[in-house]
Amino acid sequence: MNRIIYTAIVSFLIAGTVFSQDSGNISGSLESTTHYYVEDSGMHIPQPDNPFASNNYLLLQYNHGPFSGALQYEAYMPPLSGYPYVLEGNRLTYLNFRYRKEAIDITAGSFYEQFGNGLMFRAYESRELGINNAVNGVRITVKPVKFLRITGIYGRPRSYADLSSAYLRGFDTELDLGKAINKSFGLKLAGGVVSRYQPYFGPVFNFRSTVNAYSLRLSAGYSILNLETEYVHKGIDPSHPNNYDMNNGGAFLVNSNLTSGGFGMFASARFLKGMDFRSERETSGNYHMINYLPSNTWQHTYLLAGIYPCSTQTEGESSVQLDMNYSIPEGSLAGGRYGTRLRAGFSHVRNQDLLEYNNSPVMISFGGEVYYQDLTLEMTRKWSSSLKTVASFTWLKYNKDVLEFPGADFVEAYIPNVEAQIRFSSRMSLKTQVQHMWTRQDNGNWIAGLAELGFAPYLSIFVSDMWNYDDDYLNVHYYNNGISVSTDYLRVSAGYCRNREGFICAGGVCQQVPAYRGFYLMIDATF
Repeated sequence: MNRIIYTAIVSFLIAGTVFSQDSGNISGSLESTTHYYVEDSGMHIPQPDNPFASNNYLLLQYNHGPFSGALQYEAYMPPLSGYPYVLEGNRLTYLNFRYRKEAIDITAGSFYEQFGNGLMFRAYESRELGINNAVNGVRITVKPVKFLRITGIYGRPRSYADLSSAYLRGFDTELDLGKAINKSFGLKLAGGVVSRYQPYFGPVFNFRSTVNAYSLRLSAGYSILNLETEYVHKGIDPSHPNNYDMNNGGAFLVNSNLTSGGFGMFASARFLKGMDFRSERETSGNYHMINYLPSNTWQHTYLLAGIYPCSTQTEGESSVQLDMNYSIPEGSLAGGRYGTRLRAGFSHVRNQDLLEYNNSPVMISFGGEVYYQDLTLEMTRKWSSSLKTVASFTWLKYNKDVLEFPGADFVEAYIPNVEAQIRFSSRMSLKTQVQHMWTRQDNGNWIAGLAELGFAPYLSIFVSDMWNYDDDYLNVHYYNNGISVSTDYLRVSAGYCRNREGFICAGGVCQQVPAYRGFYLMIDATF
């Protein structure tokens, strides 16, 4: 296997070098994260037998006119804590060749793709979460006229570092009526189908090996307003995550954007029923998902609000989200010399009503049980050319019994945050944060702080700490202290941290990770 990998990489480089002499070019990136774990008596965690773990990704890309190619080599030696241990080893995981010119785009090999909002299908990579469900096969996109696009796919999705036993077939088409009639009014009509086939060898008679999903999308926009809707119907898909349910699934999404002057508003409503759609029916978690269902909530970036992120309940949830922002003009009494930005967000997720005769969820409905809710108010103000502050307050509700494990508390928390960004000179700056969380449930109150001192453009030093001071059992500090050095093409970070057990999220998708303590080294290079 290693011989095949080395042959593929060398052949790719040789071909790229030969063609690059005729205006082609090779680019790439190397990303490496290495941890050294130590014993943590405060969290009762022993040092593992092998304290080293490392995730490494080498991506090479070649472009020459309409032709391009890419390969990715991955090495998990072994994988970092929280990543699946079946990834351990090194192998070539991604390889493709692509021809793209004018009305046609053909890819052979590995590819990423998304239909619509991803409710039905999205193949993508998230290294933060260890997710990579690239499809290995063929993708063809044609644009016979400027207002029509048709995409077809066929192949096998990735399963950890190998290929799934399932096959995906599908197509998606989009008709841009706005371009067709050459009007300022935007109107798009789109739809598609995805079919998953996974062989079944069990004892159940007439078990469905093929599951089909269909989508229909409509978007319209004029002047300051844009509206987008998508509906997905998914066929009967018995699997381990849905307890082999024999009902159809579905999803309905409405997004709207309104912008006028300094005011902007985003509103969204989403309804999911039986939408766990995966390539391996006996698996669970995020690693084999065919579709993409991020949480329809405010994406918090501050330390304490991130303790309680909302994870999507694919088998049944209804959610709404509202995000408004307003920029007070510069030079006004309220806006000050440099202007002030106000932002308010509200998210609400709950269960769905059930049909009386079979207890099946009613897709477009709101039940009586709250899963998650947050209200966040934020003000960003630049006081001078060297001082900027961000002040926010979050009130959230978190149904830990549903979102994590049965029997857990229903958490209600209040989280104020103050951030200051100070620029001492053109080369030296300081960013600080102070946060607190009040709650009577779960692990009680928290306090957190962060400081990052930057020396542009090369060096930054950072320290952060989260202290669960109200927990009688652990009462420990979760810190992250380190240094980062960067140039135009290279960034190296090193530090020492204690990580809490819980969810980490990227792009609205959350993954459970264990607690650990240790040193880390991160290298990110582009060339």
